[in-house]
Amino acid sequence: MIDQLNLRKFNDVYNKTYNCVLKYVVSKCSNIDDVNDIIQEIYLEVYNMINKKKSIDNLDKYIIGIAKNKIKKYYGLLYKIRTVSLFKTRDDDFDLLDNIKSNINIEEIILKDYDIDIIWNYLKSKKAVIQKIFYLYYELDLTIKEISNELKVGESYIKNYLYRTLKELQDLFRKDCD
Repeated sequence: MIDQLNLRKFNDVYNKTYNCVLKYVVSKCSNIDDVNDIIQEIYLEVYNMINKKKSIDNLDKYIIGIAKNKIKKYYGLLYKIRTVSLFKTRDDDFDLLDNIKSNINIEEIILKDYDIDIIWNYLKSKKAVIQKIFYLYYELDLTIKEISNELKVGESYIKNYLYRTLKELQDLFRKDCD
């Protein structure tokens, strides 16, 4: 049975630290697809720590320390061996079709999702730093200055990659539209 007090403590810790931890993990991981797995591992350890009733003085630094260790462990030799599915499963598409209102254009939703997949797959073919920049800028709504601080590179470096890749995407989609 879950102790409600511990669950409340965990939720407080999670809400206070999630954005900071997410930024750290995104800036340090070598593959943007690994972010969710690493975050899950971090907060599982935090939850276990709370259940053991451990008291920590500086929680933010402690959780970043956990993040450092989890990233090292995740990218260790034993964790590199994974099974990879050749097929993308999209069960949520069928649930979406059953539950949507009749006034929504289903074709538009599917095409938009398809376009996002194309863009994301294109970004995955780029260097890891470009993936991180796009994730931090568009998903987490960080400013160029904040991204510069997180990745420890100059703002002009961030702008250069961001705008150059946006131009490439624009050219790619213009060709597809013709």
